[in-house]
Amino acid sequence: MLNVMLVDDDYPVLEFLSQSVPWESLHMRVQGVFESGVKALDAAKVSAPDILITDIGMPHMNGLELIAKMKEDCPLLKVVILSCHDDFNYAQQAVKLHVNDYILKEKMEIEDIVQLLRKFADQLEETQTASRKVQRLQQITKESRLAIRSQFLQTLLYHPLLFPEQLTEQAREYGIELAHSGYLPVLCFIDRFVETHRRFVSKDNLIFAVENVMEELICESGGMVIFRPSPEHLLLLFPIKTAKLSTSGLNDAEETLRKIQLSLLQYLRVRVTFLIGQHGQDIQSLKERISGLLEGAEEARFYAGSGLITRYSRAAYTAEDLFTHYSTALEELKQVVLEQAADRVDAVTGKWTGVIIQERYHPRIVKEWFLKMMLDLQLKFKSLQHFQSGYSLEVLHQSILEAETIEQLREMIISLLHRTFSVMEHIYKQPQRKEIAEAQLYVLRSVNRRITQEEVAEYLHLNPSYFSRLFKRETGENFVEFVTRTKMEKAKELIDQTDVTVAELAELLGYDNKSYFLKCFKNYSGLTPGEYAGKVQRSTSGKAK
Repeated sequence: MLNVMLVDDDYPVLEFLSQSVPWESLHMRVQGVFESGVKALDAAKVSAPDILITDIGMPHMNGLELIAKMKEDCPLLKVVILSCHDDFNYAQQAVKLHVNDYILKEKMEIEDIVQLLRKFADQLEETQTASRKVQRLQQITKESRLAIRSQFLQTLLYHPLLFPEQLTEQAREYGIELAHSGYLPVLCFIDRFVETHRRFVSKDNLIFAVENVMEELICESGGMVIFRPSPEHLLLLFPIKTAKLSTSGLNDAEETLRKIQLSLLQYLRVRVTFLIGQHGQDIQSLKERISGLLEGAEEARFYAGSGLITRYSRAAYTAEDLFTHYSTALEELKQVVLEQAADRVDAVTGKWTGVIIQERYHPRIVKEWFLKMMLDLQLKFKSLQHFQSGYSLEVLHQSILEAETIEQLREMIISLLHRTFSVMEHIYKQPQRKEIAEAQLYVLRSVNRRITQEEVAEYLHLNPSYFSRLFKRETGENFVEFVTRTKMEKAKELIDQTDVTVAELAELLGYDNKSYFLKCFKNYSGLTPGEYAGKVQRSTSGKAK
């Protein structure tokens, strides 16, 4: 749809054109009608038209002045002059302004104007098509240049440096002047990459858009070079003229990075994080600096956070075993879900991410820890009738492993817990199963003590015999079987995660008689607690090998 602006101080002319021309069938719309050149120019600054139809003789700003000013901002503007003046001087000025047609009002025919507008539409379509082709060719050229640069980077990083002089010379072709300066490598991460790239349809579109914005600032930074080391990252090389990286050189680089962050946020609504590596003075040291940055940056970023500009240093992780906290953390999260305590989710997840940040566990271990916890929570609640997880195992696994920072991981866990709340609430609110859901939740909350059928029936205000029949009918197992199964699963969990004795297990699960507990465990699992523990240990050792 093309936009047309009508300007004439004779209102009947404006009215005639507005109503007589079949604008819609021409795929055009009248953007505005103005009796003043000044008002028309103000409107054009807000939204430029494709076609201008204007009179010449108007107060304050005549049509020729209006055309000249609008052409400054819109050189491709199509212009028709409607005039009462059959004056050669006016016509001469119109030619100088590249006016497309000059029509005398006394000879004006709608058919002629419609034909002229159709011609304009065809010309504008041809211009736009040609412009799109040029832009596409420019994009292909730029993508090819970046692809060749990336090949050079792959050669530098992953092949033996047999001929450094030759590679130094090759680097010059890509703007890296190692003979005159060293370079400071900076790795760019697009924050929340998975979420962000969906807005751009593909990863390539996103990376290309970010590269374009960066390249606009390259001229200002004086020699900065951009590479794409992977489909999700960009590598920037800042020229450093001195043998050692000075404070001023680092400050200049950080200032440029801040400008890039602001521009990306302003134009693309994309947030990025920059990790600044170490200065490389020659091709050998530059290779080492870039390799070190690429190898450890993902892990370093996990604790660094998002939207930052920070110096990279190889992280030192604690040797302590995060899984010593597993049983406690799992129990706390389980109680939060069972009690539907949404107000405690932030506090509990914050507590454990705080412990992780303070101790500095390896990011891979942290993700495995949370993944196992969410899987175990899901398994525990499957004993509830008709419990279905709010997320698939594949989505859970992928989401947690894709977490870029500890804070993003915490947000994911909070979101997953709230989905579990919704599922539990749905079960709880089903009228025909409300009593069963309440009974199952009661057992899960009280698994550490002796639980009787009479006690739960009284809690539900039901006759014990009726409750027994109802539970069997709805779940397919009697209440005592459910309690035993729940306690035995808890026993297996404690054996998996702790070094408790059989006597301690019995006490933790509300059994007064150790022998009775042993009998229940053997009947349920086919093994004694000691045999089960040995089996778990052998399985763990086998995986470690």
